[in-house]
Amino acid sequence: MGTIQGLARLAALAGVLALTGCVTAENSLSANDIAAMKLTGVTVAYAPEAGIRWDDGIRAYAASKGIVDDMASGTNTPEGKAWVRNALTPHIKNGVERQMAGQLNGARPVRLEVVVNSFAIASAVERVVLGGGHVMNADASLVDARTGAVILRHPNLTVSVAAVGGLIPTVVVSAMEAGTDTTDTLANNWGATYRDWLLHRA
Repeated sequence: MGTIQGLARLAALAGVLALTGCVTAENSLSANDIAAMKLTGVTVAYAPEAGIRWDDGIRAYAASKGIVDDMASGTNTPEGKAWVRNALTPHIKNGVERQMAGQLNGARPVRLEVVVNSFAIASAVERVVLGGGHVMNADASLVDARTGAVILRHPNLTVSVAAVGGLIPTVVVSAMEAGTDTTDTLANNWGATYRDWLLHRA
């Protein structure tokens, strides 16, 4: 029963985050402002209470520590959480950089700072029981690379990737996803959503 309740809470959280993401922040930059900028880097950090549900990372940490029993308790430690965050960071950073590549080519150096509030990849069990989706919520701050002053901020930018529920659909989707990385897909989609918002394409 505890597992079902936990999955229900995760689904409710994903729903709240998705609704939050529907409210798009205002982009006050003009086309000329954007054309004058040059992206020099992307950083990824985590809010103090960031919720991370990433089974691939948890399993990798458990394997590195030789944890085979009670994996949930064995990895739910400050060290385990930090390890998982550090392992997830390159996926998010690479996804955002991939989507932003070649978009800002001006002279003014700027940096994109991403602070993750929530990152959840629905497991097969969650998809069977609840039909949950994959969700990333993060704050994005475009800052002047020279001074560190914030130029433009988009708080609570949420992107979700649907995950089909039910036993048979989940099995089918799992087979279709073989060879793909849902983690990278979610990071790419978040980066593309931010890119389109910044460039007034959204």
